[in-house]
Amino acid sequence: MNIVLVAEASTKLQRAFKIWGLSFLVGVNVLFDAFSSGRILLRNMKRLHIDPSKIEHVVLSHEHWDHVGGLGELLKTNPNVKVYICEGFSQSFEDALKDRFSVEVIRVRDPLRIAPSIHSSGQIEGKYSDRTIFEQCLVVDRGEFVDVLVGCCHPGVIKMVQTVLERFGKPIGLLAGGLHLLDKETSEISRIVDEIERLNVKRIMPCHCTGREAVEIFRKRFQDRLIPARVGIEL
Repeated sequence: MNIVLVAEASTKLQRAFKIWGLSFLVGVNVLFDAFSSGRILLRNMKRLHIDPSKIEHVVLSHEHWDHVGGLGELLKTNPNVKVYICEGFSQSFEDALKDRFSVEVIRVRDPLRIAPSIHSSGQIEGKYSDRTIFEQCLVVDRGEFVDVLVGCCHPGVIKMVQTVLERFGKPIGLLAGGLHLLDKETSEISRIVDEIERLNVKRIMPCHCTGREAVEIFRKRFQDRLIPARVGIEL
């Protein structure tokens, strides 16, 4: 089962122009996050020969604009999807979505099977700007190990990795996505990289909000076990 990076933005210039976030396709019918721009999301899908009409499930990591912004344009193209949000998402988000589209919204609290071998981690609680935030990641069961896709890791990447290990009981073969280390001090980044290694994550693809310095530290530590992020890469 392939994982494809459909859209990703990580530079300060991109963020200034409200082009930010990421989106992964797992298999042919599960989309994890919807990027910030539906126009770019659908353009990339076309370029990568991805058929939006085949998507049946959209899993949103958290409620921020850069991970949900492209959802509307996708639903205009294909309204026949199930949208999975954390139980802790605001009611206004769900209401606004249902006002525009006849879409089934599923609130996730505990680990949930989305499709064969594809699961939500269940919501994980954290803090962002002194407010409580809930985030879920996507867990792809490979048999002896799992691959984990993350949106922004607002609860903390270590907490999210530890939660997946506890809830699924399998080692992590791949950790891919935004690790939210953009504004961390070098010493803190190094400590987090140490801990990710201690937790025996085999491969890593840091992108989006990870930050350039953190990516370089991961590159030096993981070497050929680091996968450079680029749109269209298949994992």
